[in-house]
Amino acid sequence: MKRYIITILLFCSFSVGQSLNVDECVRIALENKYSLKRAEQDVTIARLNRASTAALMLPSVNASNSFSETTYGNSSSESTERYSGGLSLSQSLFNFGSKVNTFQQSDNNYNTAKQQKRQAKSRIILDVYTYYYQYLKNSELFGIAGKDLELSKKQLDLVENQYNLGAVSKTDYLKASVRYGTAKSNFLSRQLSKENSEKSLRHSMGLLNSDTPINIEETMDFTLAIPSFEEAYSLMLVNSPDLSILDNQIQGAQINVKKAWSSSLPSINMSVGMNASSSDQLTRSYFDDNYIKSANITLSIPIFSGFRNKNSIQISKLQLDQAETRLKGGTNSAKVSLYALINLLNNYQEIIPIQEEVLISAEEDLKLAQQKYELGSASILELLDAQLALIQASSTLVRTRYDAAIQVANLDDLLGTLDKKYE
Repeated sequence: MKRYIITILLFCSFSVGQSLNVDECVRIALENKYSLKRAEQDVTIARLNRASTAALMLPSVNASNSFSETTYGNSSSESTERYSGGLSLSQSLFNFGSKVNTFQQSDNNYNTAKQQKRQAKSRIILDVYTYYYQYLKNSELFGIAGKDLELSKKQLDLVENQYNLGAVSKTDYLKASVRYGTAKSNFLSRQLSKENSEKSLRHSMGLLNSDTPINIEETMDFTLAIPSFEEAYSLMLVNSPDLSILDNQIQGAQINVKKAWSSSLPSINMSVGMNASSSDQLTRSYFDDNYIKSANITLSIPIFSGFRNKNSIQISKLQLDQAETRLKGGTNSAKVSLYALINLLNNYQEIIPIQEEVLISAEEDLKLAQQKYELGSASILELLDAQLALIQASSTLVRTRYDAAIQVANLDDLLGTLDKKYE
């Protein structure tokens, strides 16, 4: 019920037009995505299985009460009735840790389910981050394309008037027309990208089939902080759910080896009981005077099982070797990905200031080109080149900033720290 209240409150905030930042989008997604709910159910199932497995190590107590009636065909003999009842207790005394290993296996499965839930949660969060920043990127690029289209239209109108007055050549008019057509085509393309990215963001938030409007903040507060490789690698080994699952698979394989060995070793079981039977209905006093006690201790020694136990041991050892290989391979792959991500972010850190300077220079160059063109000391081609350079510089800087933000989210996901921000 609390979840539904939170979701309703969030939807109310949409309706009044409140802008959502990336954290609010993530929280909405975590409330709506079915994949996380299924992962939570898997954790609950694994926890219940662990509790059931733990109960196997406790004694088993059973009470019985039965009635039987025997008749003898068409003979004149009367039918006989028999009442019986009893109480029994059974307990495994020693089985070389078979039940303990079974419990450890269920506990390992429970821990794996929790890590898989973290995986599902991280995927949801990473999707929201990715599509949120892609939406902002495409929105800004759409805005740049709109300004470019407006500027190109003004430039075309100006050149057309000058051409009609005979002040410029037809070549200038044609170049301005081509520039305007290119800007219009780019504007329509950016508009489509923005609409598609909005759909992707809604899907990542679990709102694809909802008519609820969403308003996204059009600004991004982003600081590029990059850890050292050694620091990041240490964090990854401790926090990564992917590596934790691979490590749990090794533990599970080790337990399976123990279980395979214990199945080929002797086991000792004990059972005790009290029972009584009578041709009349059993009463408490009759049971107290006529009950029969029994106690059994059974030693079971496997002698031959058609080589099944031997094969099980070999299979479990091979599976352990496979699990260890998967962990080594997964760790190496994650290490390579981490190295590439940190290098990429360091590259962004160097490139962004350069692109900011390029943008400032492009703005100044366009101002000078406009002044020269108005004075007649610059051609239309120089002016159009300056406009294009400004658009390219602005677009490149926007792409780089948001791509860097997406890669930071990918780094947090790889380190296993992304989901912990929303615990």
